[in-house]
Amino acid sequence: MTDAVIAGTGPAGLMSAWRMADHGLDITVLEKRAKETDSLMGELVTDKALRFLRVQPTSEYIGNKYTSIVGESLDTGSNIVVDRSLLGNSYLLDEDKCQELMRERAEADGAEFRFNSRVSSVIKENGIVSGVKYGGGDTVKAPLTVGADGSFSRVSETAGFTHPKWLLSYGYRFKLAGCKNIDPKVAYFYVGKDVGLGYLWMYPRSETEVNLGIGRVPSSVEEWNKLPPMKDVLRKYMRTHDETKDAKIVAVNGGVVPCAGIIPRFTDAGVALCGNSAGQVSSIVGGGVTTCFHAGIMLAKHAKRMVDEDDFSAKSVKKYEKEYLSSKLAYNITQTGKGMWAVSKYAMFNDPIAAAEIVLDELDAKTLNELIQGTAGVSTYMALFSNFLPMVLKIGMGYMKAIAVSGL
Repeated sequence: MTDAVIAGTGPAGLMSAWRMADHGLDITVLEKRAKETDSLMGELVTDKALRFLRVQPTSEYIGNKYTSIVGESLDTGSNIVVDRSLLGNSYLLDEDKCQELMRERAEADGAEFRFNSRVSSVIKENGIVSGVKYGGGDTVKAPLTVGADGSFSRVSETAGFTHPKWLLSYGYRFKLAGCKNIDPKVAYFYVGKDVGLGYLWMYPRSETEVNLGIGRVPSSVEEWNKLPPMKDVLRKYMRTHDETKDAKIVAVNGGVVPCAGIIPRFTDAGVALCGNSAGQVSSIVGGGVTTCFHAGIMLAKHAKRMVDEDDFSAKSVKKYEKEYLSSKLAYNITQTGKGMWAVSKYAMFNDPIAAAEIVLDELDAKTLNELIQGTAGVSTYMALFSNFLPMVLKIGMGYMKAIAVSGL
């Protein structure tokens, strides 16, 4: 018997484990892979993520710092530059070192990690979740079960949670060495016909090393099948850019990220979801590291309260859900989730790449940054309709049709 069992060692699971152990709780963590660094964790973050991690910008856990981010079309070269005045500080995490750091901190406070331990289902007693089954039939009993096991969460599915609007982004990432003439202070996001509904990214680690990745959302099976495989798109980018054509692929990783926002309910008696399994990801740019850290910290605080009160009822566990949903990060996730759902429907009736070209040609960096981060206010939307009316008219009919289909 343990205070809590956590399924998954992504950013949400590791943060939950570290902070719960730091609160003095007895924790068991189960991971289907051989080690925590086998899973893909996001990399591009701001100061907020560093504060959650309790690391300094100059520490070994930060791989790079950027002064600007460029959004560009692979097809036409149209671009927008978002500089530090809008971004604030932007960092590239060394995700392997960060994952190891959280595991080591959790273990230092007594948490137990069991790898090669795939969770198959939750255990229910009298309708209340009381632990998990994993591996070939082993069990861990606990009054609190945490599902931090990703977009295809076994905890979520077997505990009875539903995803009425579940939209997923599939991604691959190459780590490249031997690049040439890389500006290490500029990160890139690309759109293009080969990319599809999503984006390709290039995050420099140094003047000779970059992380090159792609994330794609299927608007329909038909559209997905028309596109080249994502690994082929990455290899084409390498061949057609002087900086990467002679580079070597030193590592390959992949993952799946939810894009439709937070699911309607992610707690019940004895169980709570955290991270991707709960849809706690800012969908427009697939940003889940900071939001998962935030959720893990909040869940750990409530787990401590539940243990102290010896109350793991649905009402008690739901206090975590209520506090999370009232946070600014949750609001931003909800807003960008609605936008991504409408965009996916837009792509069923229109060419999303043509719309992206219009945005890159006619939208200013400040407005784009506000829309991506989910912080746009009334004044921003008024400016869109007054200053960018031609753009709105070009995109507007298809977007309104998408809104009607989405039911937003």
